[in-house]
Amino acid sequence: MATAAMFLLALFALVMPARAQEQAGAVAIGFAPPLATSYLYRIEQKRVIEGRESRFVTERLLRFDKAPDGYWLSVTLRRVDTDAPPAGAEPFRAALLPLVGIQHRFLLDANGQVKSLEDDAAIAARAADALRQMLADFPQGGPRHRAASNILALLSGLSAEGRLALLSGEVRPLFLFANNIVLGGEGRGLKSMAGSPLGRPVPVEGRVLLNAGQGDMLSLTEQLVGEGATVHVDYRVDRPSGLVMEQARTLSYRGLRMTETRLLTPAP
Repeated sequence: MATAAMFLLALFALVMPARAQEQAGAVAIGFAPPLATSYLYRIEQKRVIEGRESRFVTERLLRFDKAPDGYWLSVTLRRVDTDAPPAGAEPFRAALLPLVGIQHRFLLDANGQVKSLEDDAAIAARAADALRQMLADFPQGGPRHRAASNILALLSGLSAEGRLALLSGEVRPLFLFANNIVLGGEGRGLKSMAGSPLGRPVPVEGRVLLNAGQGDMLSLTEQLVGEGATVHVDYRVDRPSGLVMEQARTLSYRGLRMTETRLLTPAP
């Protein structure tokens, strides 16, 4: 159960910078995502499975539309791919394949906080039906059957709040700096939890630093350390929209290493 759950939950605890007052050296970031524009959101993760580096890729189509007090974000998972051996591939596929092609319509407030998911119960029911079909198709006792069974049990046991947290986990990093202030110089101190398939979640702390800006694009770096864990993240943030257009993250935990890149680009 634990292995399968990790692929559905955010692989790292989100580091949400504390809201700050304007001060010397501060740069304000807005939140005004372009409307009626389609984006491709690609996430690629690399980590060692059974002695070799394995790749995990997802691609989603995104679109923002105006809501009365914020924005609607439409998200559709369209691609899931991995070259990992069964120990890593089967939980990954079982967690995500049932969601391919299903549009998720999230309501965001004016600060980029995810408030709700339209028709969340119906989406969960469709995913559960797809998992039950997997169970019928896969041999009992095999890795695919075990992975689908674990994911179905996890999904069935979630509250509405739990489903929202789970299903929005991969898009929340886009809004880490929305309607926020970032600081030059020594930056701002942060405390969070780092969790991943590499090991148990551990508390980490460090700083987020404003490196430079080129036009409306800001470059930021986050460095956090904790018990046996180090996290380094480079961000490119579009200042007017508040969107994280690019994120490159490296996590090391007790000799193990995982890298992850997230890229938001206009859809072709």
